[in-house]
Amino acid sequence: MPSGLRIRAAVCCKMSFMDDYSVSAEEAAAMLGMSAKTLRQILRDLRPSGARQVPPQIGGNWFLQPSYVDELAAQRGRTIAPGATRSRAKPTDFVPAVEQASKHRVVRAKDSIELPHGVWSEWVPFSDALPLAPRYPGVYMFRLAKDPARGPVYIGMAGERKGNGVRGRLAIYASGKGAASGLGEHAFDRALEDPKWLQARLDEARAGKPMRAKEAARSAIDHLGLEVRWQTVSTRAEALQLEGRLITQYRSQLWNR
Repeated sequence: MPSGLRIRAAVCCKMSFMDDYSVSAEEAAAMLGMSAKTLRQILRDLRPSGARQVPPQIGGNWFLQPSYVDELAAQRGRTIAPGATRSRAKPTDFVPAVEQASKHRVVRAKDSIELPHGVWSEWVPFSDALPLAPRYPGVYMFRLAKDPARGPVYIGMAGERKGNGVRGRLAIYASGKGAASGLGEHAFDRALEDPKWLQARLDEARAGKPMRAKEAARSAIDHLGLEVRWQTVSTRAEALQLEGRLITQYRSQLWNR
């Protein structure tokens, strides 16, 4: 086979592989309510047919089939929103034409992979947001679902984050890794003020099933009942500028320090 055909065949094979194994270990862990480290260890031990390591060696990235993520969720007694594991965005799905969009236009979150820069998504529950969030730099804001009229309570930004943008930042909160900074810290502060939340953690400890720190951090965020929306930009610098303007605008009502 000519070298050109071999290269094209290899590329097509790789694309087909990624279509089948389209959920990264980090995304799957967030959906499953566990740390990515724990999930990767499980995958290394089991080597299931529903997951692949690329490259297949220490340090390789893990990717899972959506059906396998659903299977793991069922085993853990969790429910994943229909289609959530199948909505991974591709770079070619984005339309970066800022001039084509009004900055006041809002588009449904399920269409977020098609949003041009400078357009706000609609508000979505944080528990459903990760698979929908874009992989571009941008700004995100959270509000309390039970008090939407209050407006945003926390505003943050995300740079490129190794090509994962806003989704990468939200994944940190979803995995519980952001417990000591940003939104995670504020969520913990408010959870610790709630006797019912504290009692639930104490009951778990007494039963010999204490939460891991990352699980408790995610529980604190879930406890708040948050909704999130986002707007993408082209660069980290633009994201910082937009974040600064929005924090100044909403300063009096934000948890940001």
